[in-house]
Amino acid sequence: MQKFGKALGYTVLALVVVFGLLRVLLFKTWTVPTTLRLSASVAPTLDGGDFVVLLTRGTPGFGDLVRCKDPEDPTQYVVGRIVGVEGDKIEITGRNVEINGKRYNPVQACPPRDYKTLHPNTEAEVELECGVVEMGGGWHYRGQTKSRTSPLIFKAEVGEGMVFLLSDNIDLYDDSREFGTLERASCKERVVFRFVGKNGWGDEDARMRVIH
Repeated sequence: MQKFGKALGYTVLALVVVFGLLRVLLFKTWTVPTTLRLSASVAPTLDGGDFVVLLTRGTPGFGDLVRCKDPEDPTQYVVGRIVGVEGDKIEITGRNVEINGKRYNPVQACPPRDYKTLHPNTEAEVELECGVVEMGGGWHYRGQTKSRTSPLIFKAEVGEGMVFLLSDNIDLYDDSREFGTLERASCKERVVFRFVGKNGWGDEDARMRVIH
């Protein structure tokens, strides 16, 4: 029994050491800030107050959700999805997204759930429609408000060493349509896992979820 206890103790210690090394070498943890602008822009994938895991190794690519330094305030961050890399041509007309002439729009609805956020200007609660977008060999959620929007046209070509970010909230965004393309070197951290949502462990739909 004593030998079993020692073996168990060594096993637990080894797991703690391995987890610690992985966290130092591969991962970071982060609580998404609760600022209205950022919270609205990451909906419906994330929300302000979510506790997430960031993968710090490897090179994020097309379709990945990343954390980047805020170009307007280097002490803060922006979160968006890489939809354009060097040489890509971006055209966004209203809610229609085209990269190099190919459309990347929702192909089906998200699983049933209330998708809501706070409007960054009025602080009023806004209901979102949610769709699944296929991109980069994977898929992710994209949100939009239920009200109509004007079909504004935005065009850009991604320069050398840069990336174009698009918010998962196509309407209430904080992305490259506002601040332009970003240096790829500033967007090395991928958001890969939500450990627990802003409402705590009781919200089972938000806890222990892989982020697509």
